[in-house]
Order: sequence, then structure tokens, then C-alpha cells
Amino acid sequence: MEQLELFDYRKDYLFENNNEIAHYYDILSETKDTISYSEHIDPKKKFSICGMDYEEYVDIKKSELKGLNYDKIYNFLIKFDKKYRMERFKKLLKFNYIKFEADLFTWCSD
Repeated sequence: MEQLELFDYRKDYLFENNNEIAHYYDILSETKDTISYSEHIDPKKKFSICGMDYEEYVDIKKSELKGLNYDKIYNFLIKFDKKYRMERFKKLLKFNYIKFEADLFTWCSD
């Protein structure tokens, strides 16, 4: 019988806030092959477009890290105010010629 590899990877909330309009949170996480940084906005009912969620993310394959690791990325990100993190993270990756995937998603949820 094959042993399953279970979820033994890190996930850190770098920011989390709730108000009457939305739940906001930023997460740095890893999987077996990828490190991801994402910023989320989950609007509450009656605000924004009800049921519309937003996520902006950057995914990096671990094979492309060129000396970076989860801890170095975490320490880099927490140095900056939330509103500058995504922009500065992308600049760091571009400066070091690290390939990444980035996008902004919106979707309707119940």
C-alpha cells in the first residue's frame, strides 16, 4: 500500500481584517511544487457585487526560485505595508529573473 503525502506545507496569513463591507486577507502558502502569495477580498452581502470574490496572486514554481525560499519570501513581504506588497514582490522576482505566474480573479460564489 502506498503512503499518501498529506498537507505538510506552510501557510501564513500576512494580513487579515473584517469590516462591515468585506473580509480581507493575504496569504503566503506552499505546496509540493509551488509558493504562492495571494491577496483576497470577500465582500459581505449587500456590498460591492454581492457574491463576487476577488483574488490577486503570484505563483512561483519551486524549481525557479534561484536561491529564494519560503522563509526569505516571508521575511521580504512582511517588511512592507500591505498596499505595496504585491507590487514590490513582483519587482523583486523580475529583478532576479524569476519566472512567475500572476493574475487577478473575480468570481461569483454563494
